Amino acid sequence: MNKAELIEEWGKRTEAPSKAAAKRSVEALIGIVTSTVAAGQEVRIGGLGVFERVYRKARVRRNPNTNEVIDVPGKWVMRFRPATKVKAAVSK
Repeated sequence: MNKAELIEEWGKRTEAPSKAAAKRSVEALIGIVTSTVAAGQEVRIGGLGVFERVYRKARVRRNPNTNEVIDVPGKWVMRFRPATKVKAAVSK
């Protein structure tokens, strides 16, 4: 499912008055999650999971084609931890 399909499904399930209203809702949710996690806070959505910001430490990797050693710098990334119900639904 891509973003356009998500917006269409969101509009159907929420009975949004228009596709534009559904699009604004989806984009608002994305914006809230992004800005909150970027600020270092967690977003917990019951029944879905937790979005959080974690630091991925620097590491050394090797290019398998050239055997060259590559230093990968550390960076902040967003991690999603699914809720138990989501894990169970996906593993069926």
